[in-house]
Amino acid sequence: MPSAARRIAILGLFNSGSTVLAGMLHRLGVNLAPPFFHNPQNLDENYFESRQLAHQLRQWWAEPLGVERVSAAFRSGFLKSWATLQERSNPAPLAVKHPLLAFSAADLVSAWGNNTCFIRAMRPLDESIDGLRRRAWFPGHEVQLQKKLWNTLADFERSHRVATFDWNSVKSNPLLTARDLAMTVGLSPTEDQLNAAAAVFRPPAAQPLAA
Repeated sequence: MPSAARRIAILGLFNSGSTVLAGMLHRLGVNLAPPFFHNPQNLDENYFESRQLAHQLRQWWAEPLGVERVSAAFRSGFLKSWATLQERSNPAPLAVKHPLLAFSAADLVSAWGNNTCFIRAMRPLDESIDGLRRRAWFPGHEVQLQKKLWNTLADFERSHRVATFDWNSVKSNPLLTARDLAMTVGLSPTEDQLNAAAAVFRPPAAQPLAA
């Protein structure tokens, strides 16, 4: 198994499965930089997104269409110093997750270097669009936003190594996904940690985590 990645970025569209992957890493001992953002209508719905970083991303990439508001140099500078502060308080590998990170993937390379471990939550585009519609997020902009994220990630993947985790595979075998995820980032978890990570995924009948 390779040495543990020190910095990890989970990339994906809204409703792509990235929350489940982030939750698995959280239970495998990775630092997702809490406190986390929660759904204000349902405090049990945890997105495993650093509240501080989520706030910054929304300032950098204005929703609903991800319009750039600050320079790449500013974003990279913030990501570099923010990660250093996180690592001073927690020695575990650091991971970040948020849909808007797709727009800042190149910023992460600039700030953190080429050894950053990129993980992609992959789900068919139409399913991710439908997920936004079900949640009534960004009404009228669902297609444009998701396509912009999709195309941005496709461009990034042409020149950077990204480990892809398919949503259908995650659903069909969460435990295998947890094992593969641990191997991808170079962790050596216990069986209890792997089982806890697999339990992050809940079948549809049990109201799955937001993805």
